[in-house]
Amino acid sequence: MRPYLVILKAEIFALFISPSTYVATFYFLSLLGFGFRFFLESFSFTDWILPPLSSLVIGLLFGSPALIPFITMRSFAEERRLGTLETLMSAPIESFVLVLGKWSACYLFFLIITCLSFCYPLLVLIIFPEQGINLGFDKIEYWTGGGLFILLYGGSFTSIGIFASSVTKNQMVAGMLTFTLLTIYISLMAFSFGETTHESYNHIYNIIEIGLGNLGNGLKKLEQFSVGLIDIATFFNQSVLIIFFLVLTTIQVNRLNR
Repeated sequence: MRPYLVILKAEIFALFISPSTYVATFYFLSLLGFGFRFFLESFSFTDWILPPLSSLVIGLLFGSPALIPFITMRSFAEERRLGTLETLMSAPIESFVLVLGKWSACYLFFLIITCLSFCYPLLVLIIFPEQGINLGFDKIEYWTGGGLFILLYGGSFTSIGIFASSVTKNQMVAGMLTFTLLTIYISLMAFSFGETTHESYNHIYNIIEIGLGNLGNGLKKLEQFSVGLIDIATFFNQSVLIIFFLVLTTIQVNRLNR
């Protein structure tokens, strides 16, 4: 437990003193705030059927490829570039603990940004209580569902970024690889949204669907989460995805240490 906490503290400190993370956070939150304001101003003229709070979750989801790379790209790439990874691995620490500590720090930073973004609807509710209530910002189930959804996908997105950082020494390459993988993932969800499911699948497919989930059903699940309907399968599916990429990263780190 102590090695994990040491790694976690060191990585959090590195993130908080890195100018790139502050710049990325500022522009990300600014653009998200402008987009959220524009949505609220035009909400009455749209056919949006989900709670307005879900628009913020969608903004966080689709904006992640522009944010996550700045959080994760230096985690292993910088260690490899400076040659400190070998020194770090010579310490009495397990590879998976090292990976877990770095991922936890990146995920925690993502959680902080998520909490800051949710201050926008909270400010609307405080400053304009009547309008906020009309928009459903006082519904705790909307906050819980939307928050859990983005936190689950944020965990898998940061694990993908950690993996991308472990395969190269160049931070920019790691960032572009993370951006590409996340863009493909989100594009898959966007293109498959609205497709009808087939009930004639065989039992083997159904078992795979329940156990691993469909990579393209994220936006469909958001419809449930946004109204407070928590899908347990999504918890399991995203946990499997997180563990998968953390294990891949551990394998890569072990390979580099040989």
